[in-house]
This record gives sequence, structure tokens and C-alpha cells, in this order.
Amino acid sequence: MPGKLASGEHRLEMCRLAFNDERFEVSSIELDRGSRSYTVETLRELKKIYPDDEFYFIIGSDMLETLTGWYLWEEIISLCHICAASREDGFVPDLSCFTDEQKKRIILLDIPPYEVSSTEIRGIIAKGEKNTELISPAVADYIRRNGLYDDGLSDYRRLLTEMLDEYRLNHSECVSECAAVLAEKYGADAEKARLAGLLHDVTKNVPRAEQLGIIEKSGEPLSGVELCNPKVWHQISGAAFLKENGIISDEEILGAVRWHTTGRADMTLLEKIVYVADFISADREYRDVNVVRRLAEISLEHAILYTSRYTVEKLVSADLPIHPATVDCYNDMLLHFKIQKG
Repeated sequence: MPGKLASGEHRLEMCRLAFNDERFEVSSIELDRGSRSYTVETLRELKKIYPDDEFYFIIGSDMLETLTGWYLWEEIISLCHICAASREDGFVPDLSCFTDEQKKRIILLDIPPYEVSSTEIRGIIAKGEKNTELISPAVADYIRRNGLYDDGLSDYRRLLTEMLDEYRLNHSECVSECAAVLAEKYGADAEKARLAGLLHDVTKNVPRAEQLGIIEKSGEPLSGVELCNPKVWHQISGAAFLKENGIISDEEILGAVRWHTTGRADMTLLEKIVYVADFISADREYRDVNVVRRLAEISLEHAILYTSRYTVEKLVSADLPIHPATVDCYNDMLLHFKIQKG
């Protein structure tokens, strides 16, 4: 199954096509480095080439909120001005973690936010749709000629198009993309992560009576707590549906679908990745999402401890039953960090 992300060489060429204007210069210094590239290293190199120039680094406002988790972030601010472009209306950043001198080097760009993400654009391309409003004609033609972003998941997407509404389809694409990125970061199989993320909500829009029928047919009876909490049914019915219909036989992927909502103790790496990706995918907008995204940059376990606690507290405050697997997941993470500290 070919990877969804384009190679560095292809991305460089697409940048050259998109910025085909004498006002811009597209640099290959990060690719030329030939190894993992950090922003701070690029800025150091640019400073050597242009020692008398001031640098302005344009990022999205969402990236500003994760900046303190970047490698040598303090040096980054010393080497350039950070220009944060708003990704949402009414964005007010929390700059309390920066010193007064650092705040002077952060510029907030007041521009109308454009409601689109790279994930959505890649999804449009992967599904064979055309949208030249989002992609320049030259870049769109290059993508078609080189067969980029064809991830081999078309059959699965056709299935999901029949089973999910538009909102859930977009969410599934976002989780798929996020899971692949986390897999690359933490050493899991990125293609399995991409597929598990895409399929994790496969029965989310299936009527509850039908979900109960799928679960009953699978031979896995629902507990009393599960019967009282229909929101967890889709993780059980989803895994059963995929297996019973011969769509997925890989137990790792089935496990990731089966536990993506509640979590559990002793999750596999792939299960952790899809669980976290479901919390931090690009479409998520709940109050603490940026906190969880920062924690996911540190470790999956940091993110899972926070989200399992967040889930428990939310359910308790609403007087709703807590799935035992969620409690087990929370306790497992507590023990993980206790052992790490010990």
C-alpha cells in the first residue's frame, strides 16, 4: 500500500510550482541536510547565509500554542520573529509561558481565517475529487501526473461513504492522517495506523438497534454498564462488523477499532495511537484539545493519562456510568508513570 504523504522531492517541486513568482525563493536546504531536520537548524543555516537580515517565521495560531514543545524553541524565537496567522475567528493566544522579551518577537497576524486543512485537501485528492479552488492548477496537474496521495484506501472510502455522514467522514480522514503521523513518530506501522484511523468509526452512524444486532451476532455480550452507555457501542460493533464481513482480518487493526473510545489497560502501540489520534485530530475543537496535542508530542502515555482522567471527570460530573476499561486505562497510565519515576 503506497504511503499517503509525498516525498520531500515531490513536495519541493510542488512548492516551486505554487510559488512561481520572482518575489519568492524556494529553498532545498532542509532536504539537502539528508537527515531529520529541525526548524532551529534551518534558521541557524539561514542566519549564516544572510547574517544581516531579519527573519519572520509564519505559522498557524494552532502551532503557536505548541511552540514550547518544539526542539530548542527558545533559540528559535531568538533567531526569528514568530508570525502567527489566525486559524479561527476571535483567536486569543495564551502567551503566559513566554518572557516579556520573547513576547516582543511574537507577531499576531490579523487575517481572515480560511476553514480548510492540508488533511482535507489530501482527502479530496485521494478520493479522486477535483477542487482547483484549493490547489493551484499547476500543482494539481503535477499531483495527477505523478500519482501522488493515492494511498490505496479507495475501496474502504467507498464503504465509509455509504455508512457515514459528511461530518463523520471528515473526522475519519482527520484521525487517519493524525494516526499515521503519530505512528511515524513512535515507530508503529504508519499504513496500519492510517487504515485503523480511517475505519475506527465505521458503524458510528448505524442505528443502535442494528449495532446491537451486530454485537449479538459476534458473540460478545454487552455488560450492564455498556448497555447503559450506547456511545461505546460503535467501537464494539465496528470491530465486529469489519471482522464478520471479511473487511479486516488484522487483529492489530481490529483491536485499535475495538478500544478507541474507552481505551483499556495494556493497550498495544497501535491501539494507543488511534485512541490518541481520535482525541487530537485536526477537526477536534473541545476545550482542552491543544493541551492534549502538546502532551502527545511528549509521549502517548502523557496524552492517554490526561484524556482518560478528562473522560472520567466528564462522566462523573454528568452522573453517567464509566466503562471499567476506561478506569483500567487510567490506572494503567498511573502505574506506568509511577514505575517510570521509581
